[in-house]
Amino acid sequence: MTDPVPTGIDDVYEQLERVSRRAVARARRRSAPLTFVEHSLLDVIEAEPGRRAIDIAAEFSLNRSTVSRQLAHLVELGLIVADGPVDDVSAEASGHDARRGQRLSVTPAGRDLLARSVDANRAALADRLRGWRETEVDALAASLRRLNSAYAETPGDASRGGDPRG
Repeated sequence: MTDPVPTGIDDVYEQLERVSRRAVARARRRSAPLTFVEHSLLDVIEAEPGRRAIDIAAEFSLNRSTVSRQLAHLVELGLIVADGPVDDVSAEASGHDARRGQRLSVTPAGRDLLARSVDANRAALADRLRGWRETEVDALAASLRRLNSAYAETPGDASRGGDPRG
């Protein structure tokens, strides 16, 4: 619930929410090669090859079956592979998707598509920041790093520390 009188925090929250929503909508409308979810999952796996679906679900507080379905789609597209022995025997024994316990890695096709997606998103951001002075862009980057670090330092937060993608 928000305060009856808007505060600076309310404005920051609203602006971050709008930027996020607009970026996702732009990616859907334009020729961005990946959806926001696909891009996010590939980015996480590429940043730390060998991650398991169960770990990704826990890190982002997502339902394991939802993550498994998304990853199965990426496997079908040939963008990731689930390899190595299942090291979560309880998941296999319980009939859960074996990919949850397998180590995930991005394929060369996945890396190529992720790079194209990053390029498309960076180009869109550069277009929106056209006309900003370099010092303004640097100040925005510093503020966002500071905000991201504050989230990474939250007790119980399972994010990847100060990694700018997390």
